[in-house]
Amino acid sequence: MITEDGPDAGRLAPLPRSGLTVGRNGAAWRLADPFLSAPHFRLDMEPDGVRITDLAPSPRPTAHCYSWWHGDRPHRAGSSVFRLARGRPHPLTPVGELPGLVVDPGSEPARPNPLMQAIMAAGPLVIGVVMAVVTGLWYFLLFSLVSVAVVAVMWSQHRAAARRHGRRIRDGAQRIRDQLDALAPTPGRLSWAARSDAADRFGVGGGAPSAPDGPLVRWGAGTARLPLASAKDGGSWDRWATVELPATSVLRPDHATLVTGQPSTLRALAYWLQVQLCRDAVATGRGVLVATPDGESRWGDADGGTSGTVLCWPGAAAPPLPDGWHRVILNEAGPPGGRAGAPEVTTVAQDRLDPDQGVARLGDLEFTAFRYHGMSASTADWLLDELGAAARPPRQTGAAVLVLPDPLMTGAAVDSLRVELTSGQEAVAIDLVSHGPHVLVAGTTGSGKSELLLTLLTGLAAAHPATEVSFVLMDFKGGSSFAALAELPHTMSVETNLAQAESLRTFDALSAELRRREELFLAAGAPDFRSYRRAHPEADLPRLVVAVDELRVLMDDHPQAAALLARLAATGRSLGFHLVLATQRAQGAVGPDVRSNLGTVICLRTATEQESWDLLGTAEAFTIPADAPGRAYLKHGGQPARPFRAGQFSAVTGPPTLAPWTRGPTAAVPAPWPELVGLIRGEAETRGLPVPQQAVTPALPGSWTPAPAERSAVPGAVVVGLGDLPRQRAQVPVRWRPGLDAPAAWIGTAAGGVDEAARNVLTQLAQLVDHGPGPDAASTSGGTTVVLDGAGVLCPAGTPAWPAHWSVLTAEQASAEALAGIVDRLRTELARPSPARLVVTHWGRWATQRVGTGYETLEEHLTHLLRDHGPGLLAVAVFGGRELAGGRVLGQIPIRFYLPAGTTPEHRMVWPTLHRVKEVPGRAVMVSPEHPAPGIAVQLSEPPSAGTPRP
Repeated sequence: MITEDGPDAGRLAPLPRSGLTVGRNGAAWRLADPFLSAPHFRLDMEPDGVRITDLAPSPRPTAHCYSWWHGDRPHRAGSSVFRLARGRPHPLTPVGELPGLVVDPGSEPARPNPLMQAIMAAGPLVIGVVMAVVTGLWYFLLFSLVSVAVVAVMWSQHRAAARRHGRRIRDGAQRIRDQLDALAPTPGRLSWAARSDAADRFGVGGGAPSAPDGPLVRWGAGTARLPLASAKDGGSWDRWATVELPATSVLRPDHATLVTGQPSTLRALAYWLQVQLCRDAVATGRGVLVATPDGESRWGDADGGTSGTVLCWPGAAAPPLPDGWHRVILNEAGPPGGRAGAPEVTTVAQDRLDPDQGVARLGDLEFTAFRYHGMSASTADWLLDELGAAARPPRQTGAAVLVLPDPLMTGAAVDSLRVELTSGQEAVAIDLVSHGPHVLVAGTTGSGKSELLLTLLTGLAAAHPATEVSFVLMDFKGGSSFAALAELPHTMSVETNLAQAESLRTFDALSAELRRREELFLAAGAPDFRSYRRAHPEADLPRLVVAVDELRVLMDDHPQAAALLARLAATGRSLGFHLVLATQRAQGAVGPDVRSNLGTVICLRTATEQESWDLLGTAEAFTIPADAPGRAYLKHGGQPARPFRAGQFSAVTGPPTLAPWTRGPTAAVPAPWPELVGLIRGEAETRGLPVPQQAVTPALPGSWTPAPAERSAVPGAVVVGLGDLPRQRAQVPVRWRPGLDAPAAWIGTAAGGVDEAARNVLTQLAQLVDHGPGPDAASTSGGTTVVLDGAGVLCPAGTPAWPAHWSVLTAEQASAEALAGIVDRLRTELARPSPARLVVTHWGRWATQRVGTGYETLEEHLTHLLRDHGPGLLAVAVFGGRELAGGRVLGQIPIRFYLPAGTTPEHRMVWPTLHRVKEVPGRAVMVSPEHPAPGIAVQLSEPPSAGTPRP
């Protein structure tokens, strides 16, 4: 929204979705307009447009008045005019010659003679009356009325011609108004053009060859009567020629303009006038001298130029100037001459303005209902800076140098967690305890956001040991941000969006750590982290910093993470959790629950002005140059934003060297992050600093082979894989004990590792010995072992032969009679009773096979066997794919391992809702009575080699 007109014109403000209040005071957007209330109105974005709610006090206590604003017309409030701006800003056109202010509508319509019209109408009428009286024939009156009708037609034709002529006058006046408006922009249009990315946004490039002989300025707007090229009929056309015009004038050489008003009015108008004179000076090179009671400012060719403008503020004495200069004298209302020291006001002023009285005389035009354009000092300073007239502070060529503390990792994080982002005596620092507990870092691409995050985290690690602060890093920019910090002893986990399943396990681990700390503090009677650590200084409980780079991607990929972040934000201060969230755009990514608990906001360069307003309450972050990465604004709570530029850690280059001072300071060499991480890690290893227990355990390995001790830890058990229990902060072997545990099924494809899983189970079963009956062990060598090897697991060359007492039936040997013999043998052994084991690979090749001469299939027989005999007698392991997942026999198998790698969505349609895991061969999700769906992640173990000794 733009303030187009008024005493505080030229102001820009984004219209956020949360709404915007406007007023003189007590509003989000405050304007120096004495006719506005505090606040005056509120704007809200709605589907039907912008809703305007009137907040001004009313003499009648009625409900708020609402209206709709679609931006097709300006909105007036107080003495200000507002306009909605959409799309890309347009640059201004160069200033040209002032158009002629005389309207030429053509020749006036001829005015009929009134006496002749009266004679033409009255003569026949009198004659007709006389004839009617004399002859007694009243129809003579009809002939007399014809003349009256002729006169009426002539009169109406003249009125129509006069109206056409008046419309031509008005159209000509409107054209002049439009030309003036295009030549002399309003403050709002000038401010909007300053946001343009055009090369010549102010219309000053290449000079102005067609410019007038003096600066063309716009004072405001008012009602004036334009002269006509030919007006024979006095003031009969004044109402057509009187229109609202931009009050413009050319500050011609050797002329003067006198402006009289109150001090506040003169200041506002003077700031706007300075901006226009600066634009003219940049375009034409004409000089400008601004004389104030405090001194003088000179622009353009003000020192040696033969033409220019001097602007005399109230109380300032104008210096002597050569001929050819125009004087604009600002005179306070009151006695002539104003305050002491003001220039003498004489009658030489050709143009006079009295804004407070609403009148102005500019050239031959007299303006009434005059409204002046005013501007605040801050808006004028910004526009002057954009035009290039204001002095710019020297831009830093490089970031400040940061050095690692000496000694490293000696700080305590019980009461403070401080890190410096710049160097020097007034270094910008963040304390996550007093300024936190959470930090938001926002900035567009290329603003230095990732470098700032690395600086912050590296500074924390260098100042504190891992037992005081540890990191959980979630990199949703593909792993490019936090990969360098993975080797720090403080880093518990680095998760990326390339393996989204690993991020889910991190959420589970953080949720479990939250509950663990709550229970720990409750049991100890400690209200918060600080109290607990003071009472238990030896406790293995560091502050946990959860850093997320690109929060929006996290929210898009894992919507369920919003609840966890909200809980972390709400309880972080008391439980020792700190969020460091980074995003390009905070709107839509940072929820209200998280935002209400943010203690610090670091805002680098933003892509839009509205984002800067949303984060800082100002537009400063939008004005950061694109070629200055690392420049940012830091805001703690309700304090004003503080500008800074993030420093860089300097490389360690050995002992200092001496150099002559005339060479200037030596530029710091930024250290590569691996070098800094190596220094911190090496120092921790040299001093033997302890590492805290991992709140987030490392991800499952891509492959896992159990050690002999792990295989023999539980007699009679098959080590299936390594299970991931992030909530318990553990990874434990998963075992299947034939004769004690329920039947198990492995569901997947050969590409996912289901055949390797079958080979692993069969190999371990072949190596098991009989431990005898007992409550904790099963007989694995006695009884019957039947293998239906549909996948050829036991047949490839080089694999060890199966034990002689096993009954093995391959797919090539399968027949109804062979299957009947296998089933009868199992039934006979189970009837004794004697333990039996059945292993089936590639279930799809066996499920529909008929058994014997009947019509029952193997699936029906196996379903009956599992229903009638418990796991103490019948141990079953089945390996298959889609047929097993959708078969009836699966209802009798409570332990299941689902291998998603190599499957399709159609395959997984009959699967339960499972925990997401990384889809690599051998990675499975186990669902069992102890771990119901969504189950736990398991990395299946590699088959033992042929030479593995038996336990």
